[in-house]
Amino acid sequence: MKLLIITKKENDLSLILSSFCEAKILAPEKAEYEDILSFDAMAILGGTDSKPMMLNPYLRSKAEGFAKSGKPIFLEFVPSFSCIYSAQPTKITSHRLVSVCDVSDEIKCGDLLDSRHNDYIRPHFLMPDTKALMYYHQYTPAHDKLNKEGGELVSNDIALFSYGNVLFCSFRMCDYLKAAFAPVSRWNSLVEYICEFLGIEKPKEFATPSYTAKGKLNGDFFEELKSCTDNSLALLKNFLVTPDGKYGIREGLSHNILPDGTRLGADYVRTDCTGEAAGAFFFSFDDKLKQIAENMYSLCYGPLTVHDGEYDGMVRWTEEAWEVCYQDDVARAIIPSLLLDYFGISDKYRSNAHNALKFLCETTCKDGLRPARTDVLEFMKSGKPIRSLTEEESGLASAHYNAYYSAALLLGYITNGNEEFKAVGVRGLETLMSKYPETVREHSETSELCRLILPLAILFKATGEEKHKEMLYRVFNDLQNYKHESGGFAEWDTGYKASCFNNAGGECSLLAQNGDNVADLLYSLNWLPLGFALAWQITGDGIFYTAWQEICEFFIKAQLVSENELVNGGWCRGIDLDRLEYCGIPHDVGWGPCCIETGWTVSEITMGMLVGKALKEGKIK
Repeated sequence: MKLLIITKKENDLSLILSSFCEAKILAPEKAEYEDILSFDAMAILGGTDSKPMMLNPYLRSKAEGFAKSGKPIFLEFVPSFSCIYSAQPTKITSHRLVSVCDVSDEIKCGDLLDSRHNDYIRPHFLMPDTKALMYYHQYTPAHDKLNKEGGELVSNDIALFSYGNVLFCSFRMCDYLKAAFAPVSRWNSLVEYICEFLGIEKPKEFATPSYTAKGKLNGDFFEELKSCTDNSLALLKNFLVTPDGKYGIREGLSHNILPDGTRLGADYVRTDCTGEAAGAFFFSFDDKLKQIAENMYSLCYGPLTVHDGEYDGMVRWTEEAWEVCYQDDVARAIIPSLLLDYFGISDKYRSNAHNALKFLCETTCKDGLRPARTDVLEFMKSGKPIRSLTEEESGLASAHYNAYYSAALLLGYITNGNEEFKAVGVRGLETLMSKYPETVREHSETSELCRLILPLAILFKATGEEKHKEMLYRVFNDLQNYKHESGGFAEWDTGYKASCFNNAGGECSLLAQNGDNVADLLYSLNWLPLGFALAWQITGDGIFYTAWQEICEFFIKAQLVSENELVNGGWCRGIDLDRLEYCGIPHDVGWGPCCIETGWTVSEITMGMLVGKALKEGKIK
């Protein structure tokens, strides 16, 4: 079996195909001089570049003759062959591949495959005897399988098809392992299908994708926990604007992975990410990381906070959104400094936190809640002072937007005795719980449940009232309904009431249908390590310690392993709980299943792990 591979660069497919037969690899400019008909099969791999591989007329004539001889030929990202020619490349981000038929044992009709931020050349014309294998579907209303009859699956966006002895791929597939296509078992199965089509022996094993989840614990829990947090702290350091932390931390990585494996950055400096990462550094109890954390808080409580006038104490959202304030983002930025005070480690930031909370408290509605966000521009345009918010009856009854704000107020009360903080914090959480479980959901019911654990634990600490303790246990017990055998919690949304459910073109939930075993590590599970640790510390109930250890074990297994230092040690947003593989509906406009958030995800998980570990070891009480 002799195979000719024509490609500009070595790639995943060329390595696999050449490993199981006698293969010759040639660049296009040299292939035209080769005796092509002396080979038994041919693969033309054009996907190493963003520009499709247009065959020059001499090579094209030889390749057409090869196809007419009846020998098998596979063409990837080649825009023209036989009567086929294709549109200019378009970026495919919110699309997923749908299998039109049973392609293999691993790929059945309706199965979904993710090809990340790909380049697609839609064929204008198809040969008369074309058999469609896969097509692109935008905004798929499913997590793993599109349940339709096979005849209804075919669309104009055919992406993988065959006719006679020709197999045609209209997107960039050749570096599918570098680009972390998912689920990897389906992509490997497709490679087996290509091998079988070409008459090549099926691969016995495949290389590892550019990143994978760790998958399992290999030893003692606390040893694994230390290794996990060491890796995540190292990752956070890689995103610092400067090594000393003075200018904060970048947001992370977008969900877009290019077909060659390149990751696109999310480079804005956000106050919440900076404060959260500082918290992870502080609770590492490492002197060098502590100094970095202090520099980061100098930024948060320095230029990223307003220090005079009507908006004195307002913490800014980002270096770009300078005059915008989200109370949830503020809370997450300052909670680590409040915890330092709460645990008796340091009261250095007490006055700074007090000033930030005072501004929020004085701009809160009568029910103890604030609107989703406040923009200085809106108050300038309306002529109303921002403190007119106190005259409004209600804010947004959403744990996503207000639960952590209430928790921050209550931590402020616990550490500095401010009774107004207590009153507003209690009122806010009681308002939320009066509507529970019908709070205003942003992404899912699971997200709301996860968001309430930490605030309700702190509420009980602040009041000592049995009714508040019962609220905590009620939410905790309800959350257990969605626990998966992996240790994670699946997304669920009774009645599909979340505002981001099934969105197209905006922020979007990862949930397609209740019952899908997909977890959200940006908006749901990431809050649990710290929430369970604080609930254990406050109640003394071992059920919360067990919950903390189990969720930490899940995150150890889910942690990314990669040669890329911007990926290794992190966690992406969307993970399939059955496979422990990062994939899912990529519809969110900016934070799809493959994004990595330094603050919301990596720092929150790491800080929760470190706080629980410190409590267990007696470093803090």
